[in-house]
Amino acid sequence: MVLLPPYADATWPEQISAAVPGTQVELLEHPADAMETIADADAAYGTVPPELLARAGRLRWIAAPLAGLGESWFYDELVASDVVVTSMAGIYNEHLAAHAVGFVLAFARRFDVYLPLQAERRWRRGQDMIDLPSTVAMIVGVGGSGTEAARLCAAFGMYVIGVDPRTPAPPPGMAELLTPERMDQRLGEADFVIVTTPETPQTLGMFDRRRFGLMKQGAYFVNIARGTCAVTDDLVDALRSGHLGGAGLDVVDPEPLPADHPLWQTPGVLLTPHVAIAGAPGLPERRGAILVENCRRFDRGETLINVVDKANWY
Repeated sequence: MVLLPPYADATWPEQISAAVPGTQVELLEHPADAMETIADADAAYGTVPPELLARAGRLRWIAAPLAGLGESWFYDELVASDVVVTSMAGIYNEHLAAHAVGFVLAFARRFDVYLPLQAERRWRRGQDMIDLPSTVAMIVGVGGSGTEAARLCAAFGMYVIGVDPRTPAPPPGMAELLTPERMDQRLGEADFVIVTTPETPQTLGMFDRRRFGLMKQGAYFVNIARGTCAVTDDLVDALRSGHLGGAGLDVVDPEPLPADHPLWQTPGVLLTPHVAIAGAPGLPERRGAILVENCRRFDRGETLINVVDKANWY
């Protein structure tokens, strides 16, 4: 097995060898260092570029280092190959959910208004708070982070509707679960639309001018998934027109956001620079646990954890 960047841990070769005796593990600092080794490798962890895959004569499994991969991670040769790809889905769930609900609470308690006033040293009251038990949250993408976000929203008394193509039943805290083709019919009910979906061919640009127009007047848009799931210019227009009440964004398109981009100056925007999982404790250990367990399963010919549908990027 070849361990490649990013996020490869120096302790993993020993852990893998202990879990699967007889395994040869090489930890390399750069994909270019693996041009010879990859020819005989059965498995690899990390990002395997096209030139490396072309030299991989025996490769059967790539353990991707991230939970959400998206379009930029896949290329035609990899998708067409027989190589199985797994992800690290599940290691960020509570961190992403906490960030999403942090935005919800910030809007409910009107931090979007009072923080700018603080920066201006102005003491001005008069903003009505949002009563969360009277609101509806629609969570688009009911994977691990969406499930956790549902639980947190329900704890604040919100009525939670989920949208997902794969999840068979609503998780705890979620009152209803819809398939994506029913989302447009219900968007107008949501006070908060929270996007936690992975980037897929179906979710690229899914929130555009038309869908922002379907949202309730004064509703809030929260995105902790991928910036490409929303059309940024259309979001700016929906905010500037007053149709949307605000947006909480940890991800944007493009990233990093240029200093002259109008989103910086758009009223009602709370923006963080893709930091929802920054400093999250235990991530190397969580990655390592999934990797080592999958090494055991790979050795025994069992189904791996977090197998990715390569054509749909998740």
